[in-house]
Amino acid sequence: MQMCKQMECGTHGRIWHTNEKNNIAFSFFIKLDCNINKLEGVTLKIAQILIDIINTKYKINLLIKKPNDIVYANKKIGGILTQTKVISGKVQNLIVGIGINTNKTKFPKDIKTIATSIKKQFNIDIDNQYIITEFCNQFEKYLLKII
Repeated sequence: MQMCKQMECGTHGRIWHTNEKNNIAFSFFIKLDCNINKLEGVTLKIAQILIDIINTKYKINLLIKKPNDIVYANKKIGGILTQTKVISGKVQNLIVGIGINTNKTKFPKDIKTIATSIKKQFNIDIDNQYIITEFCNQFEKYLLKII
């Protein structure tokens, strides 16, 4: 397991730059006992829930860049990482990490051409707590339907 300090780890050893005051960055662990097929497409579903919440609250149309990015104007606004532990075809646990550039306006030189935030693109302040709470409520309902 790779450890990261002051920055979060992304896929393929990339660094995810974050800022706890301006962005959304959280992970959660769910203990499960379900067939692995039931979680097929879960990363895309998480992305869809997030962009639907943002669209409903702020009338902003973000897009999903498969397999796990949230983008606007060909720049990355967020990403989702999912990991499962599977034993004999049964998912024992699901770990999800979500990062969304919401209110950050300055980016490091190495990513400023490929990353952006909702604040930078639309000049509005995002209520991070609302997004996180609404996501948790909707994702819980989704999981209860499929498992």
